[in-house]
Amino acid sequence: MNKWITVFAVALVCAGCFDNKGKPEDVPTVIGLKALASTNRTGIVRVILRGDKGAVTADVLSGLDSVKMIDLSERGTASVQPEVLKLKGIKEFYFSSNGMVDVPDFSAWAATLDYLNLDNNSIKELPENMAKLTGLKWLRLNGNQLKAVPSALSTLKNLRRIYLKKNGLTAVPEVVKEWTALEDISLDGNPVTSIPDWLVTMPNLRAVSLNDTRVTKLPDDLSPWKDLDMLSLGSCPISKEEMQRIRKALPDVAIVF
Repeated sequence: MNKWITVFAVALVCAGCFDNKGKPEDVPTVIGLKALASTNRTGIVRVILRGDKGAVTADVLSGLDSVKMIDLSERGTASVQPEVLKLKGIKEFYFSSNGMVDVPDFSAWAATLDYLNLDNNSIKELPENMAKLTGLKWLRLNGNQLKAVPSALSTLKNLRRIYLKKNGLTAVPEVVKEWTALEDISLDGNPVTSIPDWLVTMPNLRAVSLNDTRVTKLPDDLSPWKDLDMLSLGSCPISKEEMQRIRKALPDVAIVF
């Protein structure tokens, strides 16, 4: 009896194998070109090709009608392929550590893009067409060669987080004052020497990071920053007297010197 049960069970398993042979798996996240080739395109939401050196062609991207996030970081390709920019409805795009010099026109995603990561490239300037990305909430530009942020980007009214670590900024970009929804800003590692009064008065700021800058003193009136969660001033050339003044003005803020 057990023998026949075993045979029947094996037959069912094998039948299942043959019936589904070659049928792509249906998953929301796909990692790597090989996995993408063997996966049902319907319902894929996230495509992660970080570090995958294979070619990203129109055929590779065909059928990705539901994709919302794509990661093309660390692939050694300095330009975003035109086929990628033809994808619809992208909300999150990662293109870090690729040696990018020229930022492409992301206007096709203007209505949907809310997260853009261009960290650790070779970007020297930002194009004014980025002003069309009015839904952007999170912008990462760490480790580039920026010396300014154009005033045209004042349209990014929904921006919540801006990360500009290790660029060539000598001052806090004036356009930042226009991003009134901003909650988190990082200028670590830039040769910034002073902090403007208007940065302290920005209403929604919760975290300010100025580590490894050349800031020696903060504005006289720090009372608007009493609701900050974090203020980082690590490795800044700030005197002990100034540190004491800052701590006294912001007793409930987590401060790092």
